[in-house]
Amino acid sequence: MITHLRSLAASSFISFYGCARQQTRPNTRTFSTYRAGRDGHSARGQRRTFHASASLPAPPKDPYQVLGVKKDASPAEIKKTYFALARKYHPDTNPDKGAQEKFVEIQEAYDILKDEKKKAAYDQYGAASQQPGFDPNAFARNPFAGGASGFGGFRDFSEAFGGSSGQGDLFSQLFGGSFGGRARSGFSQSARGADIETRINVSFLDACKGTTLSVNINALSTCSTCAGTGLRHGAKRVPCGSCNGTGTKTFVIDSGFQMASTCGTCLGSGSTIPRGSQCVDCGGQGYVRTKKSIKVDIPPGVEDGMTIRIPNAGDAPLSGKGGHGDLLVRVNVAPSKVFRRQGANLHHEVRIPLHTALLGGRVRVPTLDGNVDVRVPNGTQHGEEMVLRSHGVPSVFGGDKGDLFISFSVQLPRSLTKRQREILEQYADDVEGRSSSPRHDPVPPTGASTSAQSSIPDAKDTSLMGDNNGTTSFSHPSPASVGGWVSRTWNRIRRLTGS
Repeated sequence: MITHLRSLAASSFISFYGCARQQTRPNTRTFSTYRAGRDGHSARGQRRTFHASASLPAPPKDPYQVLGVKKDASPAEIKKTYFALARKYHPDTNPDKGAQEKFVEIQEAYDILKDEKKKAAYDQYGAASQQPGFDPNAFARNPFAGGASGFGGFRDFSEAFGGSSGQGDLFSQLFGGSFGGRARSGFSQSARGADIETRINVSFLDACKGTTLSVNINALSTCSTCAGTGLRHGAKRVPCGSCNGTGTKTFVIDSGFQMASTCGTCLGSGSTIPRGSQCVDCGGQGYVRTKKSIKVDIPPGVEDGMTIRIPNAGDAPLSGKGGHGDLLVRVNVAPSKVFRRQGANLHHEVRIPLHTALLGGRVRVPTLDGNVDVRVPNGTQHGEEMVLRSHGVPSVFGGDKGDLFISFSVQLPRSLTKRQREILEQYADDVEGRSSSPRHDPVPPTGASTSAQSSIPDAKDTSLMGDNNGTTSFSHPSPASVGGWVSRTWNRIRRLTGS
């Protein structure tokens, strides 16, 4: 009989271990099968129990291989390599389809190696150390006295994961809960609390420079009145009437099979709270929803749509055992009316008048740290850009700041004064290489006068005339005097426009 049980345990563990590696559906019910004896007498049939727990998350890839660093690499080398890979595979800068998946792998690897405790645990225990609820103390115990590598450190197979349901549950049910020296009732109720997701609105400037904000959540927490028992003071739990304290219910199906499922009344615990013995505050649940205000540190350079994880700020575990869940805060960054962001770089459009574009000057430009004066070179073209180094956004992954790109937009005047028009006409004549002549009205077909009136109404301003005798004659300056004439004309434009 003992030999039979040992072989049954070995075959059951192999079967369970193979199933656990597959993508099983979570929250699958526990069930048992019985087959009656074929000879028809009342001998007890062979019993096999299967416990389908939630599928285990896939172990992370080797972080050293993902980042391409050696195990003896310094924290500075790991950080430098991570920043280089993060910039290379960031979805905002890398359009490849596999860039996002690669970026997630890089982030997960760096999360392990940047934390000294996680790194030490990985170096000692491998990928199993990164599973939720992992208990390193279980590896220090060796009840099997030199068992096979990989299993010699467990007193109970489920202990390596903080008592969560696993292979240990299978053995405890096969042998009546005595496997591993620890009795069990039903299946393990120890599980991590659920995560809470929320959103937070952040201004553009706060997202660029970083800040601390608060979010209000309704988190599941242990009832303080009953300390999570769900009982009134002095009350006790009683055996479940639906399953008679077994934690399971048995159903007879065709072909002589019986199926046992987890009791829905006591959820497998085998006991319930008597009517009238429930805690008043939580109604016998053992937990309540409470409003909490959680401070969230917004790192400089956070981008719209990013998620900030706050460990252990989520719901408490329903069983009262295990760790709290996490708080996942999705960041919504408000758009800016001044800047356009592209990664760590900022773009800003500066409008300049025509005379500033031609003659040069200075213009005030906004930055994240206040306004600065920027010199505009003469002859600046519409759409030309100027770069202010390190005036952009700091990268949320570390490294140097981005740049501020200034795009110049030349604004043309919609109307001109008489003097401005006169000066620009002279400039047009000079550029096109034609002699300066008055702008004429339309000439009649016959009898036209040879001395047409100038298109410039103010003929008394003799400062633009060839001589001071009151006439309106214009002469094209000689090549030797073109430079001086242009210079004087530009100075007059600047005086007229106040620049």
